[in-house]
Amino acid sequence: MEEIDRPVVTGKTVITPALFERAGVNPAGMFDRAKDLVALAKEAHDYYRFENYEVFQIWSHAEYLGLEIEYNAPNPYVKKSPYLLDGEFEMPDMDRYLENSKVKNVIEGYRLLRKVAGKDGAINGITSWGPMTMAGHLVGTENLMISIAIDPDLVKRVIKFCAEYDAEAYKLELSSGNIDMLDYFAVADPTASGDMVSPEMFEEFGLPFNQIEQRAIRSSGVLSELHICGDTTANLPLMAQTGANAISLDQKVDPYTAVKLVGKKVALCGNVGPIVPLLQGTPELVREHTLRCIDAGIRVIQPGCSIAMDSPTANLQMMCDTTRSSKKRIGKGE
Repeated sequence: MEEIDRPVVTGKTVITPALFERAGVNPAGMFDRAKDLVALAKEAHDYYRFENYEVFQIWSHAEYLGLEIEYNAPNPYVKKSPYLLDGEFEMPDMDRYLENSKVKNVIEGYRLLRKVAGKDGAINGITSWGPMTMAGHLVGTENLMISIAIDPDLVKRVIKFCAEYDAEAYKLELSSGNIDMLDYFAVADPTASGDMVSPEMFEEFGLPFNQIEQRAIRSSGVLSELHICGDTTANLPLMAQTGANAISLDQKVDPYTAVKLVGKKVALCGNVGPIVPLLQGTPELVREHTLRCIDAGIRVIQPGCSIAMDSPTANLQMMCDTTRSSKKRIGKGE
């Protein structure tokens, strides 16, 4: 939130065929190979000219709870939701968390990433979905959302369990000697989408549980970013109360409105459309959309959600080059 000479530009889940080819990475099984994820992060920085290095492994918390992930799909997903909404939710053995092979692989990835980025390179990571989304993975998202109206106490119970479990996992991961070299940690909670959750619902089912997770991350001395999909305009004032240092905006949010609402309170990131213009548009259209976000006063220019795998190289480079050449100064926040 300091005054800066220009916005910065960062990627969000940059995994494309061009990077696979340049890094010599086989996508099959890549999430189990820390060095391959780091190689992709390096190429995203060097080739597209993003100003961050990111290792994306959002499923590690879920896997420790026993969820089986289908990694061979274009977008990995939970094969089966194994919990019942009215069932038992017991904290797993967190004393053994750091001994888990998947967790060890994630930690090794960030250690390697710091070596690749150097001491001054900006590195970020993500290891879990946010509390509402994690709850949906456990009991089924449709079941969770319907039950908000039918049995809200049961819903809050499972979301609270997820938040408290995530918080403990974050504290362990970010403890000294593990992934304490990160510059910032990202959390994605798409089930709390503004397209599905009203401000009243977010205040009851989203805010207090995101606060639990954000406190855990911030208590470890790491900065944090919260991304929620959809039109979150009405929910932005509440999202700014979660404790996150930065709010990542979906492309549906008007950047000028977002800056007016909370731009002095948190660092806003976004929100060039990942489909239009980054996937389906021209470089010139990408430039127009990027300049709009810059003009609005967005501090961190990035896609409004995960980058589509087949996004043209010229489009991604245009977003980066347009931001890097900007002369737009952004004032100090509150």
